Amino acid sequence: MKGPIGGPAPRGNGTLLKRLLIIGLIGGLVFAYVGPVRDYLRQKDQLRAEQLELIDARAVRDGLSRQIKALGRDDVLEARARELGMVRPGETPYAVRGIRKPDPPPKAAPDEPTGVWGFISGLIG
Repeated sequence: MKGPIGGPAPRGNGTLLKRLLIIGLIGGLVFAYVGPVRDYLRQKDQLRAEQLELIDARAVRDGLSRQIKALGRDDVLEARARELGMVRPGETPYAVRGIRKPDPPPKAAPDEPTGVWGFISGLIG
């Protein structure tokens, strides 16, 4: 159907109302999916963090299990007891005083270059 001057026929308000209704429906669906998707992503990140924590906890558990098994051996048990200052019956304990631990090696100052550049600047300067 053509309008009075040969252009398209004028549209009524029904078409505009249908378009607005469809746009509103699509917007409502998008809005309804935002919350669950956000929760899903948050839970996925939380799961990843918990899995890393589980890996660390298993490593600690395995290390403690190895220590417990090692303490069952006589040589390890004796070494641990001697670290605590225990002696066997019949042994004479001696306490040596005045022995200092060696000082740790000096560290480079933070403003001094280290590595290759530190070596080169040491040769030049």
